[in-house]
Amino acid sequence: MTEVTSRPITMAQVAQYAGVSQASVSRVLNGVATVDPAIVAKVNRAVAALNYSPSEAARSLVRGSSHTIALLVPDLENPLFQGVLKGLTVAAARDGYRVLVADSAEAVGVEAEIASEARSKCDALVLVSPRMPDAELRDLIQRTTPVVVVNRRVDDTPAAQLSVDYATAVKELGIHLRGFGHRRIAYVAGPPLSYANELRAQGLGELAREYPDLEFLTIPAGSSMESGYDAADAVLETGATAAIAFNDLVALGLMSRLREVGVEVPEQLSIVGIDDIPQSRFAAPPLTTMSVPRIEIGRQAWNRMRQALDGEDAGHPLFYRPVLVPRRSSGPASHASGWVGPARPVLRLGSTVVAQYEEGTSVDSVLSPRPYLDAVISRTGTPLTVTEPTDHPHHLGVSLAIADVNGTSYWGGRTYVRGEGSIMVPNHGRQRRDRLHIDGHVLDERLSWVDENGTTQLVEVRELRSAELENGWALRWRSHLKATLDAITFGSPATNGREGAGYGGIFWRFAPEIARVFSPAGDTEREVHGAATEWLAFTFPDRGTTVVLTQGTERMPWFVRFAEYLGAGPSVAWDEPRTIPEGGELDLELTAYVLDDELADASAVEAALPRLRAEAGL
Repeated sequence: MTEVTSRPITMAQVAQYAGVSQASVSRVLNGVATVDPAIVAKVNRAVAALNYSPSEAARSLVRGSSHTIALLVPDLENPLFQGVLKGLTVAAARDGYRVLVADSAEAVGVEAEIASEARSKCDALVLVSPRMPDAELRDLIQRTTPVVVVNRRVDDTPAAQLSVDYATAVKELGIHLRGFGHRRIAYVAGPPLSYANELRAQGLGELAREYPDLEFLTIPAGSSMESGYDAADAVLETGATAAIAFNDLVALGLMSRLREVGVEVPEQLSIVGIDDIPQSRFAAPPLTTMSVPRIEIGRQAWNRMRQALDGEDAGHPLFYRPVLVPRRSSGPASHASGWVGPARPVLRLGSTVVAQYEEGTSVDSVLSPRPYLDAVISRTGTPLTVTEPTDHPHHLGVSLAIADVNGTSYWGGRTYVRGEGSIMVPNHGRQRRDRLHIDGHVLDERLSWVDENGTTQLVEVRELRSAELENGWALRWRSHLKATLDAITFGSPATNGREGAGYGGIFWRFAPEIARVFSPAGDTEREVHGAATEWLAFTFPDRGTTVVLTQGTERMPWFVRFAEYLGAGPSVAWDEPRTIPEGGELDLELTAYVLDDELADASAVEAALPRLRAEAGL
């Protein structure tokens, strides 16, 4: 018996131990089906006894295969390419293949030479974002097939192709910025020979034709952080209020230089990128970008390569559409006025944001999730709303909230049940946004009121219309509700037996400031609470601010609190339930005049209202 030593076992030793030829050992190890089963058994016993591990290089010589593929990228420091590499490597490893990586370092002149050399050592080639001219690329593919090409279109070749829809990506970024009021936008371009840069330029051209009010200015740069840093001064010279960077690395470099020169992002210049690399989320501020499925592209590149290695023809090209990831690096243009920002609307008057409009999807289910106005302030900075306060966490700034809609609570928190008092009941509905549109000072949306069982009870069309005033601003809230599947009865704790608690409607929860409240009915809570007056006023003497709330055509009783907390709104069901038939409609309206002035009494409000209405034009 041959003695096993610490040196690597050779095929010759396996053959001697098994009592067969080396050729027989080779045929067994390579799975040749015609080998005598008795010889197979001998060789397998010898391999196990000697703990033999065949040399992959030797096996490759026998099979004519290295079980290795080459990946060529223009810049391995780019996290996008690192993600593709990771997806490719993990997927290939499951099939017993390794990946050899080559980096052309953006050297276009030697890119084909590097690719050919890498291919000579491997079974196949993956090209990611190749920069070489089309003719040279087609010739390379013919000489080195099988080839998979990522992020480059190549006509009339056998190569499998995967691409990202960068044209649509920049169009979505442009529309995102336009929604924030930006009209002059810089494009910080990538490498001139980059196909991805060509797609971006194509998308911006299409966007400019679709929106003639948009102006795009191209700044030559590159694909690295250094190129973004170097381009920053040229971007500032354009007078643009926003910049779309070729990729996230360029955006991060741009932001670094802007910090050095004291330019605030997004207050003075909004910045957006493409790729959603890991660093984007942790930038200061976090970067708005288009997310590209880097790892998935790598996995699919291997799937196409596996097909090519098996002799299958390349299927149709795969196209990936990036997804917008809005973060804090993009915001309203400094000159924008009105509702801006499609992702998270804000009301901006000149340089001041006076309100934010939240969709409410992050609100806990027991608080009856719904869209609401938050962070409402006067133009001089007086805080005028509070959201989820500790005393009543279901109060959400300014919102349309009704405590009882056919037994479902769209108010949140405890429900008053006759004979039991206020208890927590699993009856909370939600207002789901179906559509949102912004046009200057007008924000309109369509909402579905969905009960605790998932049934849509009401459909609402809501309009928030704003206006600038000489000494403040105004906002009109209109909601048109329509019953969908059944008659609807609106109730309140008061209609269920709790005296004086007829709340439900457009409700404004004010910030905890010292205030006076008055109306044509008087200036005590007892006088104004339940009075169906045209208007109600809150004056904040320490702040020199007044908020006048006025109703629409229908005058409803005011639900008012200012001893326990500050809050008010017209009540839909004050002390009697209100019913609309199936298909029936209900219109609600509340207008607020937010003044940087202290109106001392009811007569001062009465005198000011005609002027305020005319000035606001609402």
